[in-house]
Amino acid sequence: MAPSLRYLVVRTVLFLVPFALLMVAGVEWWLSLLVALAFAFAASLVFFARLRNDAAGDLQRLREGRRREGAAADDGDAEDSAIDAPEDPERPAR
Repeated sequence: MAPSLRYLVVRTVLFLVPFALLMVAGVEWWLSLLVALAFAFAASLVFFARLRNDAAGDLQRLREGRRREGAAADDGDAEDSAIDAPEDPERPAR
């Protein structure tokens, strides 16, 4: 699983669990939302710094156009190589 996806899942769980517990406890929804957001933010900063840095590096690689190690070639690369390939004189034009 990609680091950015793992970080998204961790942050979502860190938000949903306190939010659900506060809603079950009968706290107003807007207060539950604020407390759950603050908890998810603080917990991810304190406990998941390495995962956050991995996710940031993954997003930076995506932005720069580099692939992750072990990732398969995408369709765009295959199309570019087919377009850039020299014409075969024995193959009829389409």
